[in-house]
Amino acid sequence: MAAQGQMWNQSTPAPPAYTFSALWRRYPYDPAKEAAQKAEEGVALNKSLKVWDLMAYGIGSTVGAGIFVVTGVVAQGTAGPAIIVSFLLAAFASLMSAFCYAEFAARIPVSGSAYTFSYATVGEFIGWVIGWNLTLEYAVSASAVARGWSGYVVSFFSTFKVTVPNYLAAYEVADDFFSLSVLSVLIIVAMTGVMLIGAKESSTMNLIITILNMTIIVFVIITGAFYIDTSNWSDFFPFGIKGAISGAGTVFFSFIGFDSVTTLSGEVANPSRDLPVGIVATLGVATVLYVAVSLIVTGMVNYSVLDKTAPLSQSFETHGLHWAAGIIAAGSVTTLTSTTYGSLMGQPRIFYQMACDGLLPPFFKTLNKKQVPVYGTLITGCAASIIAFFFDIVRLTEMISIGTLMAFTIVCCSIMVLRYQSPEEPAKVPFLVTLFVFDSLLFASSYRFDFQYWALGVCAVPVVATFAYICTLRAVNVPTTFRCPLMPLVPCIGVLVNVYLIVTLSIDSIYRVIVWTVIGLIIYFGYGIRHSVLRFQLAQEQQQPSYAKAINDSDPLVI
Repeated sequence: MAAQGQMWNQSTPAPPAYTFSALWRRYPYDPAKEAAQKAEEGVALNKSLKVWDLMAYGIGSTVGAGIFVVTGVVAQGTAGPAIIVSFLLAAFASLMSAFCYAEFAARIPVSGSAYTFSYATVGEFIGWVIGWNLTLEYAVSASAVARGWSGYVVSFFSTFKVTVPNYLAAYEVADDFFSLSVLSVLIIVAMTGVMLIGAKESSTMNLIITILNMTIIVFVIITGAFYIDTSNWSDFFPFGIKGAISGAGTVFFSFIGFDSVTTLSGEVANPSRDLPVGIVATLGVATVLYVAVSLIVTGMVNYSVLDKTAPLSQSFETHGLHWAAGIIAAGSVTTLTSTTYGSLMGQPRIFYQMACDGLLPPFFKTLNKKQVPVYGTLITGCAASIIAFFFDIVRLTEMISIGTLMAFTIVCCSIMVLRYQSPEEPAKVPFLVTLFVFDSLLFASSYRFDFQYWALGVCAVPVVATFAYICTLRAVNVPTTFRCPLMPLVPCIGVLVNVYLIVTLSIDSIYRVIVWTVIGLIIYFGYGIRHSVLRFQLAQEQQQPSYAKAINDSDPLVI
């Protein structure tokens, strides 16, 4: 999307801000124009990242969360040993979305991730909602990982018979709601400082840490395999199949690393080639490691006694392997350091792109000498620190998952709009895709709340019928770069699975995201819709009918 264009002529009345059409205006992304405008304003990011940087960033921001943070929480209270199934289901859903992300990232290589993709295809309002809720994915994700980091710091020092005071790690203030953690704040502050030194410089540090982390995880898998007690798997589904499926909704946030890769699109030297590789490789490596480590941990220790904050160290301590537990604790601290860094890095890039589009105040696109969005980075770090200081890990993981699932659902929908929407019938495809989402919601709810089989069949009919009709549509916008395979099957499966996982989450997490969305809407209608670059740009270009028509009626991407 473009940066801020020419200032509006103050002698001319400003175009109306609050119109229905304003909610659905789509940005006509032009990569050459985009780069030129940002360079002219001095807000262009440094394009220095390679495919290995992307993979290190994606894997580093992914595997730490799933292995060292979520494993204990989900295995103990939701899925038991069937957490393996939870990870596989979440990986499958992520793969469907990953293919959609890969096509978008290759076609629209700018910072912003799902926000950018939605804005360019389904409109400004949906783009804003997704961009705002991505803060639940990035900033809150960093907070959750920082909480896990503090738990492993305690575990590390305990191997040397040193006790870390509770007021530093997790001091309980209110049962099941607040617990204070000073250590969590310290790691977020430190990683915020690292990000300010520049994307390439901090990426080199992250690559080194990621290689060290992979070595330690392989050590865990090989060493732990000798201490597996298969009787711990005898009750493989202690919470039933639905427990494993519900667990998938919680562990889903463990796969956001591939999504966060796309927030670096504006800093990649060869985005059309490197972004799809980085996205799919991140997902593949993470899935293999998650399944392997889950097998080891639930095989070494019964799921019912797993520690929620440091399950890997506890598993080895239980077998008297104190030396191994020390190595794991040290490695987990470095791993979660990398994951905290990766989680924090995405959010300032989204703020940066939203500010370039006029939806947030311009200081969010201010860069320092290293071409880093300085104020967005500082604000993200401060917000994540506050959240990590007060809230426990269980509350945070649920909030992250629902924000991620919403973003993935919209991206899957957007790729269908992008491929099939024709200038002759611009509303047809968005209507069909929206209908498919509601059909999926009805079917997912019927299964989630134990409808009888005949009722499930009835609810499945609209899903199948809408999908069949979408299959008859002719693709009018096929990319020359990476293509999402098996269209429209892949995005439709992605929508169905993502919607079902949302339904499986606790009602409290849904209430929280509704409150957060309302706050975002207040900001959008109070500031964003009034300062949107498109509000003025489209009005200026009304004197050029052919261009205005291309913006409003034709394909949203000028590529």
